[in-house]
Amino acid sequence: MDGNLRFHVYESKIILLALISAMSLFEVDADADWPGLLGPSRNGLADSSSEIPKSVSGTPKQIWRVEAGQGYAGPAVAGNDFVLFERIGESDRVRLLNLETGKEVWHRDLKAGYRGGIDSDKGPRSVPTIMEKSVLVYSAAGELTLLARKDGSTLWTRALRKEYQAEDGYFGAGSTPLVVSDQAIVNLGGKSASVVCVSLVDGKTVWAGSQAEASYASPILIQPTPGSAITNPVVVVPAKLKTLGLDLKTGKLLWEFPFGQRGPTVNAATPVLTAVGDLFLTSSYGIGSLLVRPAQSTAQIVHKGGDLSSQYSTPVVLVGKIFGSDGREDGGEGAYKCLQASDGQLLWEQSEMPICHTIGVGNTLLLLGIGGEIWTVDSSATSFQPLWNSSLPKGKYRALPAFSGNRLYTRTSNGTGDAWYCFQFGASSP
Repeated sequence: MDGNLRFHVYESKIILLALISAMSLFEVDADADWPGLLGPSRNGLADSSSEIPKSVSGTPKQIWRVEAGQGYAGPAVAGNDFVLFERIGESDRVRLLNLETGKEVWHRDLKAGYRGGIDSDKGPRSVPTIMEKSVLVYSAAGELTLLARKDGSTLWTRALRKEYQAEDGYFGAGSTPLVVSDQAIVNLGGKSASVVCVSLVDGKTVWAGSQAEASYASPILIQPTPGSAITNPVVVVPAKLKTLGLDLKTGKLLWEFPFGQRGPTVNAATPVLTAVGDLFLTSSYGIGSLLVRPAQSTAQIVHKGGDLSSQYSTPVVLVGKIFGSDGREDGGEGAYKCLQASDGQLLWEQSEMPICHTIGVGNTLLLLGIGGEIWTVDSSATSFQPLWNSSLPKGKYRALPAFSGNRLYTRTSNGTGDAWYCFQFGASSP
């Protein structure tokens, strides 16, 4: 082999190793129990190692409590790391805590650009995403920032909503970006582009496009599966008045359908996929729900109804059923409902229920009411028959919780006395 060829082979190996190293920064941690929005699969289902007891006496055991700043951003969990995002004074603070003790390992303060809307809370609304060597956060002002996981140092930051001329709306930016490999897709709602794909390697735009007002719901990814009508990955982006299906690689619009209405409305529940690949969307304010069958270039509405109209809590799909809260937090008591996933038909409901976050743990549903109420329900039950119920310390639990192993991680957002909590279920509980 001559010298020039040997050099080029060596150079190619170096480039390949650099690319592999860069990629490892951004893959969502495969061993993480709850690495970002709605858990390891972005659908509210805990991983197979998680479990919850069939019966509990008394309040689940509090392992630790840490004071919290403003915000509605839920936590993320990976390995022994617990990442939270909150507002302290004029800063958006990212903190990494030891999962077992709640002790701070590092924190990073980012200048807070959000000045507030109709809600006095000015903190972040979007859940952080933990990757192998980095952490991605998206502020209420629409600033996307990548931090090093080991020490919180800033790798890059971009003021996306400012760049693409997006308005704050009622509550600022609240959609959590979707991380796919080394890219993040942001539901932005900008005047020049409503959806932006950003390279996590250098923070530069990969593609940007579409025209749609922003919502507070988050994008999800549909991957091709055997026998599916999806042949290439499709990004589903729920906007305020319509839902978009975009090609992951190019951002090309593949299909769209109307969902939402004008006026003081908020789409905030993230779409979920059923076992057969149908999309289920829900929203309050008289909008209702849709069951949609997506293909590569079309999306067919299978069922439209009003049985499950969620203001912001995302339903869970389990054992061929859809479980979730119906109603509005500001509209009095709601209901908890179960629908048939194949056709959207109502199977059962429980009235006079608070708005609840739902987590699927095996075949058991863990419900966390916004007032701290807890119920567990067998997903095979034909009516609302809790296995047990309990309660957490009094407060408003609006932020999305996380579930890891047999522990629940959550926070209160009361305005004063807010805190982050770790609660343990099972043998160690009283």
